[in-house]
Amino acid sequence: MNSDDPSIPSSILTTADPGLPRPNPTQSYWQHRPHPLANVQSAPLPSTTDIAVIGSGITGLSVAKNLLEQHPTAVVTVLEARTLCSGATGRNGGQLAPNAAEEYLTLLRAHGAEMAGRIVRFTLKNLDMMMRLIEEYAPEEAQLERVRKLRVFLSSKAFAAFKASLAKLERDHPDLKGVYEVVDAERVVEEFGIYGSAGAALLPAGTAWPYRIVTSVFAALREKYPARLAIETNTPVTAVSYDAEPSAYNSPYPYTLHTARGPLRAGKVTYCTNGYTGHLLPKLRGLIYPFKGSMTVQDPGQSVPNRASSISWAFHYPVSYNNENQHCDHGLYYLLQNRQTGYFFFGGESAPWSYSISADDSFMERYAVEHLQRDLPRYFGKAKSGSGPGSDSDWQLVSAWSGIMGFSFDELPLVGKLPRSLTNRGGDGEWIAAAFNGYGMANCLLSGEALVKMMLGEDVSACFPGAYFIDEPRLMRAKLALPKL
Repeated sequence: MNSDDPSIPSSILTTADPGLPRPNPTQSYWQHRPHPLANVQSAPLPSTTDIAVIGSGITGLSVAKNLLEQHPTAVVTVLEARTLCSGATGRNGGQLAPNAAEEYLTLLRAHGAEMAGRIVRFTLKNLDMMMRLIEEYAPEEAQLERVRKLRVFLSSKAFAAFKASLAKLERDHPDLKGVYEVVDAERVVEEFGIYGSAGAALLPAGTAWPYRIVTSVFAALREKYPARLAIETNTPVTAVSYDAEPSAYNSPYPYTLHTARGPLRAGKVTYCTNGYTGHLLPKLRGLIYPFKGSMTVQDPGQSVPNRASSISWAFHYPVSYNNENQHCDHGLYYLLQNRQTGYFFFGGESAPWSYSISADDSFMERYAVEHLQRDLPRYFGKAKSGSGPGSDSDWQLVSAWSGIMGFSFDELPLVGKLPRSLTNRGGDGEWIAAAFNGYGMANCLLSGEALVKMMLGEDVSACFPGAYFIDEPRLMRAKLALPKL
């Protein structure tokens, strides 16, 4: 199947095998100086572990950290197909921001006011805990900035929809009133220098260097728990199997993780594999699918002031879809500015479905970069005739890369114990936290913590959104949405 063929239905793309993370990904600017642990591994691979964690992004880190801190004896092995934190976390936009008000009406219709409110509060708490984690482990290295996010709406229809969603959020949950501040179009120009908007909203947020915080915490954990934590990079897990017949050989390690470096036996397995989940768990294809994002770093020179310590941005524009070539403009740009260099880190998607619904981050098409070069200067009142190659803009492209996010059929994360109907194996020791739908920084840390509490037998219903659980009602909805499951 040619994934570049625009005629391929999106339903086929979402249910295809994503494969393993590609060995030669595009170079993320965040990782241009690799951490000393980037290629760390044991010699040889351990033969057994109490708990295997597949994936070394923010979710895998959270699971490993909480297991080590909450289980006094557990031996934890983190396996990563490529270098440490080389997946979505090490390739994202560096944004610490919720999309609470923007999505509230959608959440309300699907889950009711009480659950929608719980999801909003969970993401806000998760972001606060992320900032605390950064301040504890790497405040300077990870370049944390506590800012306000300016969400700019480029159409009056989108701005009106946002205000209606915000008003309903505040009516249903008065304690959340005041989190957002609505800004009119005139103020957007006068105070923030953004042209062409219908209005905007300000909300508390943050920005950070995601790769550096994850690698810094892993380094601290490795130093604190040298006998209980193994990190095995460049060790792709190609399959997982279960030995149903206990013996002196496999007990208490009934699972075997088959890797390029040999087998690893484990008592439990946790999948923090996001967009690649369907490769190891074929029955989750379609429930979770990969989505390729595009990021750039652009140097504006002296054309705009450096506001890195006070503002990050998002631009909401009308979603459009061309049925003839299946090209989709996804309606959102996101950006931050670096305090030291003034560079803008700018991402957003405009591409055919066959390009976007993909797990291949080893390349970028030119159109995926050019629209980001063209549009960013325009929003700041520069390059009226466009920017990018051949234009009158003095903005320079510093770096560009792609990254694979994990999306779900109902746009919520999937967290909890995997039922046998999804693993096709015996045993009850397989767990998952994945599919963060582009908002991993607002969900991953506390999802990993909740998953560990579940693994240890604790009840998390009071502190974790029930809509995120993998349960039978949700799986039934998935079967209706995806009849071939």
